[in-house]
Amino acid sequence: MQNILKIEDILKNKYLPALKNQIGTEPSPFLEKVKKVPLCNNTIKGAAPIGLNGGFGFGYEGSATPVSGGQLYEQFTLDAVDMYVDIRISDKTVKLASSNSSSMINALNQEVKSSYETAKWNVGRALFGDGSGILANVNASSGAVNVATVSDTKFIREGLTLDFYKKGETTSYAKRRVIAIDRTNNTIKFDGSAMNVYEGFITVQNSYNRELVGLGAIFDDNATTLYGIDKANAPWIKPLSVDCKGELSDLVLSEAVKDCYDYKNSVIDLIMMGDDAYKAYTQYMKENNVVIADKHKFVGGATGFTVLCGNTEAIVINERFVPANEVWGVDTSSFKLEATDWAFASKDGGIFNLMPDTSVYRALLACYGNLMCENPGGCFKIRNCVSAE
Repeated sequence: MQNILKIEDILKNKYLPALKNQIGTEPSPFLEKVKKVPLCNNTIKGAAPIGLNGGFGFGYEGSATPVSGGQLYEQFTLDAVDMYVDIRISDKTVKLASSNSSSMINALNQEVKSSYETAKWNVGRALFGDGSGILANVNASSGAVNVATVSDTKFIREGLTLDFYKKGETTSYAKRRVIAIDRTNNTIKFDGSAMNVYEGFITVQNSYNRELVGLGAIFDDNATTLYGIDKANAPWIKPLSVDCKGELSDLVLSEAVKDCYDYKNSVIDLIMMGDDAYKAYTQYMKENNVVIADKHKFVGGATGFTVLCGNTEAIVINERFVPANEVWGVDTSSFKLEATDWAFASKDGGIFNLMPDTSVYRALLACYGNLMCENPGGCFKIRNCVSAE
């Protein structure tokens, strides 16, 4: 018991401060730049300004002053979601660890590190999702298998536990853990007994329609609503969309940034390029002898560079979760991550519980919140950045 109490103390006082900072910044340069706001209620609200104040008018001496026309607003609403990091340590490890703090830290280090990497991956991925949690579509198999063919492997990693869903259904028919991925042929191998795989989709376990409402919800042309607003009746909520027809250049970027500034009250400061788009843009810079004047290093290790778009400077980065052939531009000041601090779920001050029918202790690190943009129409998407030829 003394050892488990000391391990709890190490987790809370040595690891937790670093974990809170890392999960709040390192998953993505985008997350590093957005505002962090304490969560006060389960329902997150935002007041989104529409256009300009309507109280202006010209006139002449003695004429009536303009009629009042206060700023138009639309209220956005969004529910907080639950985010968890699971940390486990065996009773054997606890008993074999000495009372020396260094030995206990060594015993915990690998488990905490792997749990953090899992959280970093999933939070980073979810920031670019639409809230549905769908990682990929799945093809039907011709019989019982341990390998499934998926539409894309970008959002899947070995070790993830997945829920399998039939197309059009909301209840999972199977849960399996990924043990191998063939990214060339878009197949995943999973553990457990062979099973019939049906046409449908996969999510991380228990996550269907429970993930962060990320940038995908803003940029997805097929999404009909955003923050409780019907997109069809609110065209101002839709971001600028540009087809560059395989000709990505400084001019294309500058025009998109300028249009957002001129018509959407948005100052674009972060331009995120998918893999193919980033390659095309860096090749364009090389061919046109564009010199990078300033590089920017983010906490999570990503490196970007500053470009001048008209009178505005923006940082360009390669973002793996943006569609390969697209560029997404955002004004990060219009975003907020409203969330609680990451903290251990505890009972009577203790954070470890012995899992039923096992000799393994479990600690649960939890955070509750969601991402909101108060001016989604001020973003831009450039598509078809690489010619299909």
